[in-house]
Amino acid sequence: MKFDRAILITMSFSVGCIVTGTITEKPLLKGVGEVAAIAAISSKVLVKQNTSDTNKQEQLTEFKKENSCLQTQLQQTQNELNKLGKKFQTQDTRQRLNLSELQKLQHQQKIVLKTIAHLECKLASNEKTASIKPDSSTQNSKQTSSKPLTQSQESVTRVYIDGNNLNFALQGLLVELDYDALRIELTSFATCTTFKYYTGVLEPVTEGHKRFIAYLKRLRYEVVELPVLHRCDSNAFKTVGDDVKIAVDMIGEVKSGDQVILVSGDGDFIPAIEEVQRRGVKVTIVAKKGMLSEQLSQIADDVVLLDDIQYKIAKYRKLNVA
Repeated sequence: MKFDRAILITMSFSVGCIVTGTITEKPLLKGVGEVAAIAAISSKVLVKQNTSDTNKQEQLTEFKKENSCLQTQLQQTQNELNKLGKKFQTQDTRQRLNLSELQKLQHQQKIVLKTIAHLECKLASNEKTASIKPDSSTQNSKQTSSKPLTQSQESVTRVYIDGNNLNFALQGLLVELDYDALRIELTSFATCTTFKYYTGVLEPVTEGHKRFIAYLKRLRYEVVELPVLHRCDSNAFKTVGDDVKIAVDMIGEVKSGDQVILVSGDGDFIPAIEEVQRRGVKVTIVAKKGMLSEQLSQIADDVVLLDDIQYKIAKYRKLNVA
């Protein structure tokens, strides 16, 4: 306010000097007035410019503060979205695992019901046989000889698992396998089953491997252990003769009327599969997509992809929501 008054006084002074110098024809006085006018005008312009710069600086500072607040709010919103996304993924995974557990229980229920029905049929047959009195020793001998024949003709579902092939498939699926769930999933409708798991054993045997073998045996798997040799061209190891052993056991054990489930996609098993199929045996191949031989899938009677049943055979784990 004082500065504005000073400029006004200076302007008045300069105008007076200019008018007086013009009238009295005194150039010096006129020049003083002009200089004073220029100085007053310049001061006024500089003051306005400084005021404008100060206002702009204040506006810029305020804008930076608002921008910082918006950035903080945006980060908080992004964090909330990330948490919601994790919760959604966790709930989705938990739902699928719960569904898998439910399906396992349903499979177990089917097995129990079918076993009960089978036992009831046997009981009814035994009661009927006991109620019929034999007329002669010939009938007794016929009945006696026919009983073991029925047992020998009972259909068996034989499961052969290539442990190395299965482990590679599980690594690709990022799944930790529940071997009890696998047993239930593969033979839910079978009454008589055998399971053979073929694996390599590296000496000395680790405690972890011993626990794994004991775990399989508790689940009624027959574990076939084979030697392991070090590859000369790499740091990897190779199980010796696992494919040959599986093929030999399959051909030697499977009889007409049995069913075979081979957990492997290796095409080396094609000759063995064709041999047992000539005996009237149905063969199901279980393998991971991308690890299944095309020719093997073509000759198989049925193909089950591990990709499609992975949530049914995966181990259930409690998940913590972040």
